[in-house]
Amino acid sequence: MNDSFAIENSRTPFVLIDSIAPFFLPYCDGSRQNWSKAPLHRLIRSGQVDPKEAEIITQGFRHYCHRARALGCTAITLDDLSHITLFDFYPYLLSRTVYSCQKLFANLIDIANAEGLEVFITTDIMFWNNYIEKESRGNDRSVRQLFAEAISRLFDTFPAISGVVVRIGETDGVEVNCQFKSQMWIKTPEQCNRWLRELLPLFESADKTLIFRTWGLGAFSIGDLIWNEQTERQIIAGIDSSALILSRKYGQADFFRYLDINERITTSSIRQIVEFQARREYEGFGEFPAYVGWQYESIRTAIQNNPTVFGISVWAQTGGWSHFDRLTLLKNGSLWNELNLVATVSLFTTEQTADEILDQFVRKQFPRKEWDSARSIIQLFDTLINQLWYFKPYAEQNLWFRRLRVPPLLWIFWDTILVNPAIRMVIRSFVGNPEELREVDKLLKTELKMIAKLTKNITVEKESLEQAHETFRLIFAIRGYYLGKMRHEKIAKRIDRYRVRYPNGFRIESDFAPFRLRWITETILFGLLLRKHSRYRLFDRFVLIPLTGWMFPLIKKYNFKRMPDLANRQAVGMELFFR
Repeated sequence: MNDSFAIENSRTPFVLIDSIAPFFLPYCDGSRQNWSKAPLHRLIRSGQVDPKEAEIITQGFRHYCHRARALGCTAITLDDLSHITLFDFYPYLLSRTVYSCQKLFANLIDIANAEGLEVFITTDIMFWNNYIEKESRGNDRSVRQLFAEAISRLFDTFPAISGVVVRIGETDGVEVNCQFKSQMWIKTPEQCNRWLRELLPLFESADKTLIFRTWGLGAFSIGDLIWNEQTERQIIAGIDSSALILSRKYGQADFFRYLDINERITTSSIRQIVEFQARREYEGFGEFPAYVGWQYESIRTAIQNNPTVFGISVWAQTGGWSHFDRLTLLKNGSLWNELNLVATVSLFTTEQTADEILDQFVRKQFPRKEWDSARSIIQLFDTLINQLWYFKPYAEQNLWFRRLRVPPLLWIFWDTILVNPAIRMVIRSFVGNPEELREVDKLLKTELKMIAKLTKNITVEKESLEQAHETFRLIFAIRGYYLGKMRHEKIAKRIDRYRVRYPNGFRIESDFAPFRLRWITETILFGLLLRKHSRYRLFDRFVLIPLTGWMFPLIKKYNFKRMPDLANRQAVGMELFFR
């Protein structure tokens, strides 16, 4: 293993894993859930953690830590700081809640440390409630001092932790309704610099680490931190701290395929870790094979000689809204998520190739007579994801809107497949000759038939593979609509049949009514609003970003019913992208 992935003065690579899976053990019921944070609020009963549910979580956490350490993980995150911060101005019932959470966390931290895992507490800046709002009066300096006090109390209460993972570019979802709901507080690079200057001495004096996540949703002037070198320079200006580590996603957007490596990884002089995802929130949540090994192997090659990259963070369960509720490394686990977890950790802790890791995994998880079929199925799904799941001519485009890299996948979002004229217009604008792409799709029918044939020889995950095959058959048909070959009436019937046969399969949000904004021509929509490089145009800085900021509420009001449910009432909501 290249030494650049080793912690300073250590031969062991730093591998950080999330721990939200055990916290969902009492709540896996097939309902649609937010997998972005551990659901601590559901544990609280009359100001205390429910003891029965706490015991379920604790036992699951013990098993999870043991398996994570055995895989090669060296550190684990616990969500989150807000639930274990006890301020003096809290009323009795809230103080009781925090104290109960502290007792649970103390036990979990001991379990993780006993397994040889460092513990990092996650937090947003800033977690919020009425009492914090009243105490701080919404003043940045006061809020900053309160957060610094929370960090100091954390280190005093839990001296065994190794540090804190901070998120500034995203908030709790609009659907979250609990005692602690985060707000996006830091809005400018200069403000962020002030916060870091005040916080880092606390970490240094306590010999703790601040892992600062650069991910954001493009809101406010700091929203381009993930890719903009100038913004990064502003936030770290005058800062030279051994306690600071930057955490970056491997691409300039979320966890998708068809993304170039984030240039900030290869050029930054600040110590950093790189974030990867095993439970692919945009590629099926582990309901079918979406092997990341080949993609991540190429990223390893690109960054392995970078002396500032000393480790990785891998999301085993975190991310997205979904009713798919397999829990990685636990009961009802996902074989395919665990394949990706093994691949991610192994690639960055050994010199194994993606093919070698896949071969070893298949030999361990499948009967001998199924080895060849299992390997072929995983490879075939990789081809189908690349060619059918993504519209390749569109996915290969390097498109930017305001402060964000436009996702290479538009029509499949979390556990939902979107079918509507608006997305059809976007896709048709970038595929060039639809007939050529339809001919490519026809060739992929062979892969679909081969998966069906090979699945007959499989005993492991047989039912899920059969359902996945039918899901991809539906996707094949919907692509016919998007490419202009199939009428929406026929697609609607195919969607209805899929819903009846697989009520627990992918959700389909279909809307075939004419798109109200047809008056916006493709030339204006794509030629003017989108750019093909990250650097801003004068038009972006002085017209587009300010204009869309105040226009979006009007557009939302005019076309509210046409926006998908997931855009309005789940996650952070669409408005955040336009701030």
